[in-house]
Amino acid sequence: MATWTRRGAIAGAAAMTSLSAGAAAAQTRVPVLGEPAKALDTPALRGNRMARAFREPPAGLKIPAVQVERREGVAPLKLQPGLTLVSLWAPWCAPCLHELGDLARLQEKFGGPRLRILPILTAPREPITAAETGFLLKKHKAGVFSPVIDRGADSKGLFLALSVRDTPNGPARPGLPCNLLVSADGAVLARQFGAPMAGRVQGTGEGGKVTPADVAKIGTLWATSDGEALMNALAKGEIAGGSPARPRALVS
Repeated sequence: MATWTRRGAIAGAAAMTSLSAGAAAAQTRVPVLGEPAKALDTPALRGNRMARAFREPPAGLKIPAVQVERREGVAPLKLQPGLTLVSLWAPWCAPCLHELGDLARLQEKFGGPRLRILPILTAPREPITAAETGFLLKKHKAGVFSPVIDRGADSKGLFLALSVRDTPNGPARPGLPCNLLVSADGAVLARQFGAPMAGRVQGTGEGGKVTPADVAKIGTLWATSDGEALMNALAKGEIAGGSPARPRALVS
């Protein structure tokens, strides 16, 4: 536990330091690259800001076969039939930590046989265990989720396979947070980056610096009526092309 206290203090300090930078970035309208996700082009979701944040993934993008660690041990990643919102996050990613609580509330309200949210910790900068991951989830009001850690190559298997995207002013590179709407056969139907804020974040810290409290005051789009409407539609299987629910596991 002493080891975790030290790690937690370092990770927490780093996350809070980077939170201001992440929040400041949220104030700048960074171009959203790519076409809107076809799977979310439905009458119920047209005009939905959270749905519009999802883009069409690269052709053929699928969840790779990877090992993940849970409290009970390491095993191949398996998901239930239906839709899964895979949320890739890391302890060093302040926007990831900020949206975890919003995703947890949506899981409690809309999670069920046809839809669930699955946060997976990937690309940690320090070694981390399932117990430590569970502590972080609880700390950020996401204790409803069980800890799941990417144990692919260097614990970056999912990070490198799924979160690489084009950037406005440079080469393609991976980034977090990355949320992926996944069908039962592992196909990525839609992909979204960043924790989109529900409004402009105004800094109240010294010199106009954005503070964690400033970010919390605004909240992400996940916590708005648009976020709930998106999850409600997905829970009903209302995506373009019909329900993707199938009776086989994502990875066998």
